[in-house]
Amino acid sequence: MLRHNRTSLAVCAVGIPVAVVLAGCGGGLSADSVAKIDGKDITKAQYEKSFKYATYKANTAQVLAGKNPKMIVPDSPTFKNCIAQLKAQTPKPPKGQPAPSDAQFKANCKNGYDQIKQMAIFDPLLTEVLRKEAEDNDIKISQAELDKGWANYLAQPTAIGGKQNLAKFTKLTGLGVDVLKQDQRNQLILQKLQAKITKEKGKVTDKDVQAYYNKNKAQFTQPETRGLHVVLTKTEAKAKAAKAELDKGAKFATVAKKYSVDQVTRNAGGKLSGVAKGQQERGLETAAFGAKKDELVGPVKTESGWYIVRVDNITPAKVTPFDKVKDLLKQQVTAQKQQTAFTDWQKQIIKDWQGKTECRKGYVAQFCKGYKEPKQPTTAAGAAGGGQQAPATPAG
Repeated sequence: MLRHNRTSLAVCAVGIPVAVVLAGCGGGLSADSVAKIDGKDITKAQYEKSFKYATYKANTAQVLAGKNPKMIVPDSPTFKNCIAQLKAQTPKPPKGQPAPSDAQFKANCKNGYDQIKQMAIFDPLLTEVLRKEAEDNDIKISQAELDKGWANYLAQPTAIGGKQNLAKFTKLTGLGVDVLKQDQRNQLILQKLQAKITKEKGKVTDKDVQAYYNKNKAQFTQPETRGLHVVLTKTEAKAKAAKAELDKGAKFATVAKKYSVDQVTRNAGGKLSGVAKGQQERGLETAAFGAKKDELVGPVKTESGWYIVRVDNITPAKVTPFDKVKDLLKQQVTAQKQQTAFTDWQKQIIKDWQGKTECRKGYVAQFCKGYKEPKQPTTAAGAAGGGQQAPATPAG
């Protein structure tokens, strides 16, 4: 089943051989280019290679698990093979439910193709953006870091799933390990950029933490609770009779057993502990929180019936002091500020590079001038298989 991903700064794109016809020369692009970023051409050959890798990733690394791995290839424009492969992989629907139609399978294949195509142009653009951003921010990746990162990368189930799968990967896609190593290098660069951005712009002061605490004080407040004894009856007359016996000194447990229709409190001798506002019926809550300690009130009418209520104890609301939560809050506020800083940086980077990147019509991705967010996949496409997401603004 094809997997559809959101393109982002944190994700590198994917693919497999495809015949692509690029008609016309838009703007300042040469005939052999699909895009130009900061004066550097992204050639058709680069795009073809990226498309192969994008198709591999859309199929997920699990495709290498079998002895004879095969990928679902969205063969535009008919998608004949893709439809056949999806049909073969789709389980039979439960009895009484229709199987997906060819139109639904085709919609899935078309959606997958469109996203793979977009990722295929996004990936080489991303590589150039990260290379230049690393250069401008004096970020370097040592050979030792590359070696360690490569070992970790090979072990990731979502990447390649082990060194033993490298030969299968090459046979399946026709690609060498260079595309995997570039993917891994991009991740390392992005990690260092994120660390630098969050360190510079994610600093938090005690004043920031105090402001967060003051704004969200309800989160650190334990509400007032009341311990009650109650009797619930179906009629007002029964409630009055119960209260009359209690007024004469009868034990609450005896009266609850005799009159209450609520099994839980009846079995507990009428006891209802730890009641906070918002937990009980409005009438019962109003009576309970309007009464004084040891006061017997009722009958109180509610949707459930008629209550007699006695307040046994009152535990006042308690606010956890700032000093008790300061350290934990600082970690939380810092994490939020760092995430916001990195997200803002990503948005600005995309905006900046859109002014330096020209893409051929039909081959427009996030960094391209004139890029627009794609529409979400249709219900029909989703019905044909797999959770699908359209590319969108990068997320850290």
